[in-house]
Amino acid sequence: MRLRFAIILIILFLINCPKAYKPDVESIEVLYLSSLHDDIYRDKPILAGIKELHGFKVGHLKTNPPFLSIIMGRLGFYELLNNTGIDFVVADSLTFWTDNINYFLIPESMGYAIKNHEGIRFAILRKDKDILTIDDEIRISLVKQRSDVLWIIENTLIDISPVKINFFIKDRGLTDTTMTVLSVEPDSSLLFKIKNFKEMLEQILNKKTFLDGKSFKEYILSSTAQDEGVNVILYPQHLFMNGIKQDSVSLREILSNIICEMRFTKKTMDKEQIQNLSTERKYEIWGKVGKNNSVLLPDGFGTYLFDMFYEL
Repeated sequence: MRLRFAIILIILFLINCPKAYKPDVESIEVLYLSSLHDDIYRDKPILAGIKELHGFKVGHLKTNPPFLSIIMGRLGFYELLNNTGIDFVVADSLTFWTDNINYFLIPESMGYAIKNHEGIRFAILRKDKDILTIDDEIRISLVKQRSDVLWIIENTLIDISPVKINFFIKDRGLTDTTMTVLSVEPDSSLLFKIKNFKEMLEQILNKKTFLDGKSFKEYILSSTAQDEGVNVILYPQHLFMNGIKQDSVSLREILSNIICEMRFTKKTMDKEQIQNLSTERKYEIWGKVGKNNSVLLPDGFGTYLFDMFYEL
């Protein structure tokens, strides 16, 4: 009877004293690779040498133009990352999400992830803005409450050169940080795979499209209208960023001169509806407007414009 009573007391003590437990962790290491797109263009990509190293491996896939990250995903880059040992990837919300990955994706705008490291809850939050909304402030507070150590990746940090960061821990709290240059010795097999991917990406980005004697804007709009079976396209004035005067364009130039990530959907509209919507939202009108029309118009839940005129 006394033994049973003693066991109950011990259990009650353990239940009510979880905060007294202090993990024997003095530091957490983070290997920050910065831009994963830029990394594959290095002679010795950092990605090819981090797999066996200690610490959390973190990088980002924020590309310019944004649709480039989607192109990379469709070519198999996210699956390639499975082989590298990467732990966290900060990715634009437009990025092609896939289930076939073994790392965490952190949304580029105020996204976060929390991972347990020997009893220490380590959080990474990507802060992409200087002026925060109330929801943003609430999110940061929530992450702080759920974690012991919070690392915020701000705009001033996102594109720094690859570094090793040491977060020093005492009594579950952060006491100091140090940063040193990150250099690795690449694995030959991974180096070969990454270089092959880079070469494939370059070949596709340099592939030429002939404009059939039309202007760049007219070629894109007419090709899209023909492929989608519409006679009118409504589009925002900023859709086309620059004029192209050549008789052919590379995919790289297409991505840089049109907002390919904009989404469109098809709808039947009469002439008055088209005019009203164009006036209300300041849309440009392409095509010949009739009494009844099949129209493409911007829609955040629609199909990428890129997929309407380009086959990858």
